[in-house]
Amino acid sequence: MDYELLKEIYDIEDFVGYADEEIAEMAEGFDSVPAALSEFWKTCGNTSGLFRESNDPWLTLEYRRKWSWMKKEPRDYFYLLNENQGVYQVAIRREDMAKDDPPVYVVESGRDGAVNEVGQAAPGVSAFVMGMMLYEACLGHFGYPREDIIWYEPEDIGKIETLLKKYPYSVANWYSERIDLYTVTGEELLFIMKGDSPSGTYSAKTKESYDRIDGLIGEIGEM
Repeated sequence: MDYELLKEIYDIEDFVGYADEEIAEMAEGFDSVPAALSEFWKTCGNTSGLFRESNDPWLTLEYRRKWSWMKKEPRDYFYLLNENQGVYQVAIRREDMAKDDPPVYVVESGRDGAVNEVGQAAPGVSAFVMGMMLYEACLGHFGYPREDIIWYEPEDIGKIETLLKKYPYSVANWYSERIDLYTVTGEELLFIMKGDSPSGTYSAKTKESYDRIDGLIGEIGEM
């Protein structure tokens, strides 16, 4: 987990983590917690600035205490994130909870109550947290957004990848085949949803950084 990058992206000086008893409450009903997830909670689980701008809510302790569906047992998955309409979630398989950094999956519940896997979101909890945090910062945290969704051809993406730095984090099977993330200096974010019709948009922390990324890729793609 790149905590320094999260601090820089979200303008956080000091993280606030969960206490041991709060982590135990988070993991109620499960015999173990992945080391990567436990570390994330202990480091910054109670840092509101990381979670307040999410369109798709993270299943924080506050959320778990509020919503009764989180109390249902037995659960074959440990849920991390809920899609804003409640159709999809991101979760860890119960049998993987003893692993240090287990893969996470996008899941949905059928009308019969059975949970079905849509696909893997990331090969590990750490990779998922970083990818989703960057994606959400682009959508809601940075103060200078481009208001348009831009449609890209494969050659457009190829050109972008010669102009911007691609982060080593992504999220798969969440609204698209894969969400890739890019920056210029760290003060700008572009996401591209890969698939049959790639699309995305970008935002920046300041007017200066917005002008910087807009000057590089603002004419690439179509609205």
